[in-house]
Amino acid sequence: MLIFLQELVLQLFLWLLQLIDGIMEIFSAISGVATVTYHGEQVNLIELLVGDSTVGAIFWCIFILAVGLSCIFAIVGLVKNMVANNRTVSGVVGKFFLSLLGTMAMLVVVVLGILIANSVLQLIANIFQISNTTKLSTALFDACAGDWINGYSKAEFDVSSLTVRDIFGDYNAALFGIWPTSWKCNGMVDPNKFLYFPSLVASIALGIAMIVAIVNLAKRIFEIVFLYLVMPVSMSTLAADDGARFKIWRETFITKVVLAYGAVFSVNVFVLILPLLSQMRIEGIGGFGNSLFLIFMIIGGAMVIPAGMTLFARLFGQADDWHGGGSFLRSAYYGSRFAGIATLGLAGWVLKKGVGAGKGIAKKIRSKKSDNGESGDGGSADGEDRYTESPAPSDGSDGAASGDAASAEENTDTGGSE
Repeated sequence: MLIFLQELVLQLFLWLLQLIDGIMEIFSAISGVATVTYHGEQVNLIELLVGDSTVGAIFWCIFILAVGLSCIFAIVGLVKNMVANNRTVSGVVGKFFLSLLGTMAMLVVVVLGILIANSVLQLIANIFQISNTTKLSTALFDACAGDWINGYSKAEFDVSSLTVRDIFGDYNAALFGIWPTSWKCNGMVDPNKFLYFPSLVASIALGIAMIVAIVNLAKRIFEIVFLYLVMPVSMSTLAADDGARFKIWRETFITKVVLAYGAVFSVNVFVLILPLLSQMRIEGIGGFGNSLFLIFMIIGGAMVIPAGMTLFARLFGQADDWHGGGSFLRSAYYGSRFAGIATLGLAGWVLKKGVGAGKGIAKKIRSKKSDNGESGDGGSADGEDRYTESPAPSDGSDGAASGDAASAEENTDTGGSE
């Protein structure tokens, strides 16, 4: 039974590693390291979207709108100058023409900036691959493999192409070869030293971290296109606010461009350090303690992957902007936790009310039973009078006799009292 469970855990681990490989391919494409196929051509995703003809047509329409807005803001600047008298008319008119020419110049700067940023990003990814060509799934498998046997090592295989039988080998069986008894240890990894629980925890944590990073990188692409289209509008306010709005746009755009650098750096650093973690041991805590050590290190490294973008955002002074709109999964997590707490509170309140109502009903039942018991203990005559009726007299003699006896008794009592 234990061998069946070990095979099941390894199969789940292999499926998760294949999922991580697929996520890594998506990560490379969205971050700009790898290219995507569009109409049979290999192109960069951001360069394709920014250079699309439809996006370009929308940009020029917004530019024409920005020209009109520049005229309006120039008039506003002249009115403010008449009131405050802190600028000259020539300065306001100069800012108006500068906003028009600056939009054309910034168009060239934005396109060249995106091209240069993507080229540098691909160069950084290649730098990390000079001495480290191990895939993320292979590095994670090696960290949880335990001991390699029969001369195998991580550099000799692709984990996505192997099966459970290839890795663990065969096992000895009893009951006509049906029930497994022990491993033959003729595979690649020793089944008795494989880290089963750490492998599942580490792969799940790494998958979640990669998904969070991919979601924020995908959001970054749409934000770059959005900032590209609204750039003429931010330049149109130059005559009214001396470039305050354009400064905010510039800082935000630079932050969105360099966010991918943080993600690429963090992923490659994680892949670079992960093989070293598998060789580390803490003396005196046993195998279980070292497994926990490996789990904590892998989960901590996985958390750095989405946090790498935050680190780069802080370096460029726009961390609050990234947290305000980019952490959708974090907001969903806290929202789900709040909803769970509210649900538990409501369930507790309903349970408390239900228990209180049940206690009240039980108390009423006990009081009713006690009342019935006291009336039964008062005397059997009362009970008989309550449930047994004596037949009515056929004539009035019995009634008259009882009435006379009662009158005589009353007179006797009265006379005695007097």
